[in-house]
Amino acid sequence: MYRTGHHWLVWLTLLLAAVLSIIPLPPWLALARPAWMAMAVMFWLLVLPQNYGVFFAWCIGLLMDVMLGVVLGQNAIAMLILAMATHKSYRRLRLYPLWQQTFMVLMIIGLYQLTCLWINSAIGHIQPSLIYVLPAVTSALLWPWLSLLLHSLRRRFGIV
Repeated sequence: MYRTGHHWLVWLTLLLAAVLSIIPLPPWLALARPAWMAMAVMFWLLVLPQNYGVFFAWCIGLLMDVMLGVVLGQNAIAMLILAMATHKSYRRLRLYPLWQQTFMVLMIIGLYQLTCLWINSAIGHIQPSLIYVLPAVTSALLWPWLSLLLHSLRRRFGIV
């Protein structure tokens, strides 16, 4: 049973994801920065769909827009699409082996990145390029370790 006193763990992981999202990196490495916040939101949507849903993801997306100083609504819309895709298939995703989950993370975060690319190119901020989905690849490569780490923290603190 989920104990309500452990919401702090969710917010702590989101805070850590936010910090990892804004740490300055060299330009060549920043192109491949994993979508930390998208992975964290996706994990909690998969694990606790009864507590965290589409509205939660949309709010986190708005916070990301403010934090990153991008067009208001860009990450909110992308996070909303990520949340709907995750929520629609969370029952199956939870049962998949880790390698299949990783592939689905690649697809869903790729969709997230393409939504951000579409919005940025529509307003003229960047030229469309497939290099923009590189964070989806690095996120998928990190997903197994992140998932195992967060699952162990969840079990340690009794969040079921």
